Amino acid sequence: MFAKRIIAVTAALLMLMFAAAPGFAQQETPGVQYVVQPGDTLTGIAARFGISVDALSDANGITNPNQLYAGQPLSLPGIDWVQGLLDYQKVDLGENFRTLSRRYHLDPGILARLSGYLCPSQLYAGSEILLPSGSGENLVYGRAAISEQDSVLQVAAEVGANPWMLVAENQLSGIWSGLAGDVIFLPGINDPGPGALPSPITMTVTHGNFVQGKTTVIGIDAAGQQLQITGQLSGKPLHFFVSDSGSLVSLQGIHVMSEPGIYPISINGVLASGEAFELSQMVMVNSGNYTHEKINVDPAYLDPVLDESEFNYIASLTAPVTPEKLWSGYFSSPTPFDIFINSYFGTRRSYNGSPYSYFHSGIDFGGGQGADVISPAAGRVVFAGPLEIRGNATVIDHGWGIYTGYWHQSELRVAVGDMVQEGQVIGLVGNTGRSSGAHLHWEIWAGGVQVEPYDWLLELFP
Repeated sequence: MFAKRIIAVTAALLMLMFAAAPGFAQQETPGVQYVVQPGDTLTGIAARFGISVDALSDANGITNPNQLYAGQPLSLPGIDWVQGLLDYQKVDLGENFRTLSRRYHLDPGILARLSGYLCPSQLYAGSEILLPSGSGENLVYGRAAISEQDSVLQVAAEVGANPWMLVAENQLSGIWSGLAGDVIFLPGINDPGPGALPSPITMTVTHGNFVQGKTTVIGIDAAGQQLQITGQLSGKPLHFFVSDSGSLVSLQGIHVMSEPGIYPISINGVLASGEAFELSQMVMVNSGNYTHEKINVDPAYLDPVLDESEFNYIASLTAPVTPEKLWSGYFSSPTPFDIFINSYFGTRRSYNGSPYSYFHSGIDFGGGQGADVISPAAGRVVFAGPLEIRGNATVIDHGWGIYTGYWHQSELRVAVGDMVQEGQVIGLVGNTGRSSGAHLHWEIWAGGVQVEPYDWLLELFP
């Protein structure tokens, strides 16, 4: 069977090779222009491209430097290492240094020179990079993954493409080159999408957008094709599930104390045909702009050994990822007194004059001793009992790695294993554990990370 496939592939390729030679006609270089950005000056532009201010002024008929305005195209005299109209483009999720080099027919060294990056890992989703338009860029090409059994030669035969064209468009060394898992562009196929993922896969972020303390929702759509996907975000595993729309989604929290900066995301997938692919990219985690507060508590509750031990226990309860989604629609309020908020999520805390090395992991609702504690969505109780710091506590598993926690209660009205429904009273507000007054501390965990609970009251998560 394999030998017959090779014979068929070879025959098809011979026809393609003789139909089109590997050489390409020489094209006249149309020159290069740069789109002026806000804050640009003639001096700065000239220095960036290594030309004199006088030459730049003469080429554009500029007699007064104050004539410069944002959006103005400037000819760049003497620049022959790139062509087209240079303007800043936002890097999409699913694009990286290699895919941008291929899309814009740029040598990696020239792309680095335009971007100003010293290392490919500096390029992150959402960053802006200087790229040439009008120079034959391939923004709508289809993409194919090279499997362990295939080569560029075989991919060309299977899609009916000229193999030499694939080599040229993808900056490859030859028709037998290409590593397993690499995704190459397919000229002549109109199927726009992220360059590091094969057609017809698209990738989006619909919530959170990689902000401290937020629930980030990563969606992958394969147009109805069966797909196996795994991944990681900043060292946390991404678990994907089929949403109501048929796309795959992963709900992952960004830790509220993560330092703002760039972090890695990786996606590994296998198509129904068996072709494997992978994406490695950097994303920017932005600040949640949280405030600070000072609190005085009994020093016994600040024992670091006790604090760590109890946190680790809660983390172990919220680590399992239940494949069944138990909630539906928006979460409802866990209290009838949701307008009385004593402390917000993410607030940096100083206990008894300590540094602000603590953070508030949920929302504190007032309402007074004995007020109802309500389940905001359907789920299964995985813990109901006393804890030293959290007092009388309840933890509910809602599926897909989403958990809710309820601390400091005076009374518990559910037990481990109980299935609860939205609106069900599960306990009463109290003042147990590390608490300075009767209140409900409510928190949500997504992918093993505490996240902003209020988002779940205001936004519809898949």
